[in-house]
Amino acid sequence: MRIMKAVGFFVLAASLVTLTGCGVSKDKYEALLNDKIVLEEKVDVLTKAREALKREYDNILAEKMTISTQVETLTNEKAALKSEYDKILDEKIALKAAYDKLLAENKGMQDKLAQ
Repeated sequence: MRIMKAVGFFVLAASLVTLTGCGVSKDKYEALLNDKIVLEEKVDVLTKAREALKREYDNILAEKMTISTQVETLTNEKAALKSEYDKILDEKIALKAAYDKLLAENKGMQDKLAQ
């Protein structure tokens, strides 16, 4: 008898749940469903924006690497030119010293000839 009462109670509870639904009103369900759809659309837009930013970042990074290579090349060229300039300056100083020495010798010879 107890089993029959328990089965009856279970059947009665199941029919009440079936009649009343799952306990959430249809309007509330539709509102939540619409919110879910809106959120999914926002996620889609944000995902596309993130991908666009990633592509832009990759382009900027590639440009940075190119510029970095150019800066390194220019730095090396500048160092080579500086070395060449220093070499020419040293030669100029040596030639100026030799020129001054020759002028002094020439002046000395002219002084000896004049006497």
